[in-house]
Amino acid sequence: MRQDKKLMIGMTLLFFITFVTLGTLVVTEKLAPFYTDKIETKFKNYINKNYPQEKDNLKIKKITYDTTEYKTKVINKNNKDLYFTMTYKDKKITSTYKEDYLQGKTLLSKTKKQLEKKINKHLKINAKITFPLTLNNYATEIRENMIEGNPSNYNIKFTINNKLTLEQIPNIINEINKITTTFNELDIKPNYYTIQIKSNNESLTIKKLTNNTLQSDFLQQVITNILTDSNLDMLKENNLSYKYIEYGDE
Repeated sequence: MRQDKKLMIGMTLLFFITFVTLGTLVVTEKLAPFYTDKIETKFKNYINKNYPQEKDNLKIKKITYDTTEYKTKVINKNNKDLYFTMTYKDKKITSTYKEDYLQGKTLLSKTKKQLEKKINKHLKINAKITFPLTLNNYATEIRENMIEGNPSNYNIKFTINNKLTLEQIPNIINEINKITTTFNELDIKPNYYTIQIKSNNESLTIKKLTNNTLQSDFLQQVITNILTDSNLDMLKENNLSYKYIEYGDE
């Protein structure tokens, strides 16, 4: 009898604890939306205190609540692709401002995808865009242009497939010219080009090419010198580097 009584008391306590816990969660979920104004004020005060130089450029988007935390996206008023996330949890605020906003991770990542999509729409090549610096390390004018949607100071790498022989150099040059001409038509103007030419187990990668060193006669001489292993000082004098892998080197 005593054992049954203890069991009954234990079950009652368990039911009570479960009921209170679930009730607390339900009440918290129901009341959460009513606290968003207070949370927004906390977010604004945090921005004013920690990012005073940017506060007039920022806009707090919708605040959401999930189980134990409030979260919002804070965007740049001139470009919604430049943003960071703020979180309020356990009476503390954290943010991704430095990496996502100051260093421009969100904007540069989106710009990279947009440029690559633009290229892939018009050319059947494997092209990759890279930004050599974080957003905060670009000059003010360049940074402002990027935020306004006018990207610059990026590099591009693309690969073409062709035999790496002296006889094929004119064809290689012709294909590169077609690609760079299309880039100009698409208003894609990188600082530097890295071009990889692949042929079975052979490949030649030339780095830090510019519009000047992409001139047909000059580029033909560069590739010829690499394939014949002659007058390679020409590359150093023009700030070029290369990697040539011949069949059997791998």
